[in-house]
Amino acid sequence: MPRAFATLRPFFYFGILAWINVYICREAFFTESNGHFNSMHGEWMGLARLGGYHLWSASWWPWWGAGSPLEYTYPPGIPVLTAVIARVAHCSLALAFHRLTGVTYCLTPLLLYLTSWQISGAAGYSFAAGVVCSLVSPILLIAPDANAFHFSSFWDARRMMLVFQWDDLPHVVSITLLPLAVWFLWRALNGRRWLDFGITGFIMAAMMLASMFGLVLIAFTVVTIPLAMVAEKNAAGKSALVSNFASAAATAVSAYIVVSPWVTPSLLLKIQADSIWDGEAASPSVTLITLGIVALACAGVYAIVLRRVADWGFRWLLLFGCIVLLIPFLDRWERLHFLPQPSRYRIEADLVVIWIAVFSLRPLIARVPVRARVLLILPLLYFGGGQVVSWRRYAKQLLRPADTAQSIEYRTAKWIEWNLPGQRVMMVGSIGQWAEVFTRVPQLGAQQYPTAPNFSQQVAVYIVDTGQNAGARDGAVSILWLKAFGARAIAVPGPQSPEYWHLVADPRKFEGVLPVLWRDRDTTIYLVSDGPFSLAHVVRRDDLVRHTPVNGLDVGEIRRYVGALEETTPTPAALSWEGDNKAVIQARLQPGQVVSAQITYSSGWHARVNGASRDIRPDGIGLMAIDPGCTGECRIVLEYDGGAELRACRIASASLLALLFIAFARRCYKWPESNR
Repeated sequence: MPRAFATLRPFFYFGILAWINVYICREAFFTESNGHFNSMHGEWMGLARLGGYHLWSASWWPWWGAGSPLEYTYPPGIPVLTAVIARVAHCSLALAFHRLTGVTYCLTPLLLYLTSWQISGAAGYSFAAGVVCSLVSPILLIAPDANAFHFSSFWDARRMMLVFQWDDLPHVVSITLLPLAVWFLWRALNGRRWLDFGITGFIMAAMMLASMFGLVLIAFTVVTIPLAMVAEKNAAGKSALVSNFASAAATAVSAYIVVSPWVTPSLLLKIQADSIWDGEAASPSVTLITLGIVALACAGVYAIVLRRVADWGFRWLLLFGCIVLLIPFLDRWERLHFLPQPSRYRIEADLVVIWIAVFSLRPLIARVPVRARVLLILPLLYFGGGQVVSWRRYAKQLLRPADTAQSIEYRTAKWIEWNLPGQRVMMVGSIGQWAEVFTRVPQLGAQQYPTAPNFSQQVAVYIVDTGQNAGARDGAVSILWLKAFGARAIAVPGPQSPEYWHLVADPRKFEGVLPVLWRDRDTTIYLVSDGPFSLAHVVRRDDLVRHTPVNGLDVGEIRRYVGALEETTPTPAALSWEGDNKAVIQARLQPGQVVSAQITYSSGWHARVNGASRDIRPDGIGLMAIDPGCTGECRIVLEYDGGAELRACRIASASLLALLFIAFARRCYKWPESNR
């Protein structure tokens, strides 16, 4: 009986851990909507609803930011999983999304427990780590959210808030998969089995498809695991280190090549460029200082653990923990960082602090007599039970059902869809974030700034929202930008609007200047331009914006361009969409005229004019300009195929998958020798 209990005990621990987390968040599995319009949940559900995710074909996303390549919106993992769950379970996208959120919330401590148990062999301590992960947030004692330090924050349900109320689900999915990646990479490097390498690559690919943070976590893992697995500084140890690092890096690179059609190299470069523009990237000197501090700290930790820690798993935990703890700590207390959004790495740090703390106590607890350990467990059970009750109450509050049809987000988006069908509108804040859940409204905004393909589009949204340094010209400058990007109307939340963010600094700046189309609960839709709507215009070549504005007030060329669009007798042009990847422009041109299309320029777009290929170039504000080279009636067909980079990524991904399939097949199937 004791032997049977010992065998079943790890599974008993797993069941308790699963029950705790499912009990806490059980409403997530049957709640349609919780009404947290401050979150990005609406954007992921919108992508799940309208995103044309296809395995090997390019897709254009016309709904945000004046248009964008689909891969520039957000990694596809969460939207695709949401759509799959909705289809398989025959439920709404909202319910599918909440079920995915609930599963992720429960899996985080469960996979931590399983990985820790498999690596350490200590099911009890691994179970303790899983329970602590489920019920407390120790990172808030090291790098607190608020300016003030509070011991009580230790008990806060931070992970729950981040996935159910805020917008870190993709990030948390990557973190949830991290322990599995560590476990299988260790198995692969230790046993050199192809199957383990294949599973590791699959997990790494899933982490990348879930969030860009997954790429960073994989990089840290690839560096730290080979170091932790080397126990001696001799020739054999160095040879093993080089071999393990090469294998780990090859696995990670292979995983990236497979997912590269959705996480392209140009997208990674764009994220870096946008982080510089929005101020999230550190200066070169700060980056070097921070990297130096992290490298020295890791070198010191490595020198110590190499001599004093026999278990490779704990060595890895201390090395990896040194990195992910220093990232939010240095940012919080010294304003030093080398990665964008360093404060968001507190989720990883939370996991690592718990993991390290529990296993650091292992040698001490081992010296305590068995009966005395029971006395230690009793107060922990008391506090743990109290936390389960407290977190359960908080979850019920977070996951209460809400009628989204009564929200200002739903009512505004629906009015625009019914009254301005197919016309581009700027919807501010949470209204824009959730619009595509309920409607099909092309927007000037809603594009997330870390991956925005058009710098000028972000400038336009920023100056309309803030009016920074515009003074009395605020309304006029905002209108110029709106017209330049083809916005037919703008929805502005006032001070008393239930809209969450209230991003427009002066929501009354359009009063008496633009006609009011609709008003409800201090949320107003203003008409920006009247007359026939089109995103294509025939203008003189000299009327195009030639130089990128240096800021939102640099509107000299934009004023000239907008003036050309508003001439009393404009040359007619009409643009119609034939699916997301194709648009047709009918225009009558005279010599010296060109066509301006108010769609974000991308090298993936190609133009044919009356059947002949023509070049497309970006103007000064990142929109498309086409010189048709024809006069009279011209038919311009615009088609999007993703461009050369995306084609190369698709070919590389498909080729590598084919090679891996052949290699695995040859490895797993013994070919019969031919009889001669």
